[in-house]
Amino acid sequence: MLLELALLFAAGVLGGIMNSIAGGGSFITFPALMAVGVPPIMANATNTYAACAGYISGAVGFREEILKNKQELLFTVSFSLVGGAVGAYLLLNPPESLFLQAIPWLLLFATVLFLTGSRLTMIIKSITREHKH
Repeated sequence: MLLELALLFAAGVLGGIMNSIAGGGSFITFPALMAVGVPPIMANATNTYAACAGYISGAVGFREEILKNKQELLFTVSFSLVGGAVGAYLLLNPPESLFLQAIPWLLLFATVLFLTGSRLTMIIKSITREHKH
């Protein structure tokens, strides 16, 4: 029990540091939760909930920039709510065994996206400069 608590504490600290610098702390915290026996769906929900404080503090820190773009904020919040609802439905309704099979692929996709995100952003920006719509 003490070893599990130490593992979770270390993963939480390391994941928090990673999230504050560049993101990706879930690559540490999610596997740590599963390693100590937390069921996969509960580990995913716990991991997401734990990151909410960072998201909220980020929004508070960037509140001036956010308020400058109120029209885009409505668009972003609307799509975020729809995406969150669809994601929650897809997480909670299929059998847990299906989620267990999908985890490696989801982590692979997230890793590739994390590693290539800046390049993808540059490509998308160059395309949007060339085309108005």
